[in-house]
Amino acid sequence: MFCMSRHYVITISRQFGTGGREIGKALGAALGVPVYDRELLEEAARTYCIPVSVMERNDETAPSRVLESFALSAPSLSMLTGAVDYSTIVTSDTTFAWQSATIRRLSKEGPCVIIGRCADHVLRGTPGVVSLFLYADYEARVDHITQKYQLSRGDATILIDETEKERARYYKRHTGQEFARMENYDLCLNTASVNREMAILLLKAFVENQEN
Repeated sequence: MFCMSRHYVITISRQFGTGGREIGKALGAALGVPVYDRELLEEAARTYCIPVSVMERNDETAPSRVLESFALSAPSLSMLTGAVDYSTIVTSDTTFAWQSATIRRLSKEGPCVIIGRCADHVLRGTPGVVSLFLYADYEARVDHITQKYQLSRGDATILIDETEKERARYYKRHTGQEFARMENYDLCLNTASVNREMAILLLKAFVENQEN
């Protein structure tokens, strides 16, 4: 337990299909603090004067194989327009460094919620950081993805497996550690065991208790 003096930064790591993005945004609203998910990529893109699409291409979840194969077979925009081809000069390591610098800057500016992007690792050891991990059993996650994206159960399982594989690979590459090791977090919550409203109440109470 540690004192945060009301300047708390919450990092949310999650298994795909646990509703982590929705829970993170609702938690931020309940606490009255900004939430950074895709917004983090936009912040980094503005800071380093590059298209946000460059940040997205190297984000924690890689594009689907269908989109990837289309991109490889189609002429690049730079070939058609003479624009800068960032893919040849901006690597995944570069965008991760920019992203990490943005995470550190935002964490100093005030209380906030940061979803994914290895923020738990980037801010590890920083005073006032509360790291949360959301998980659920596989079938519950399949149910969630089936409903959210209107997919068959077969397609939902493929999406979960591929996304989890990419997230684990991304985390390992940039942190040198295994993704989803529960001992690395301050609190782990099974989102299948409670409804959304209860999850928000539990997480909010845990965060606020850090100030006591």
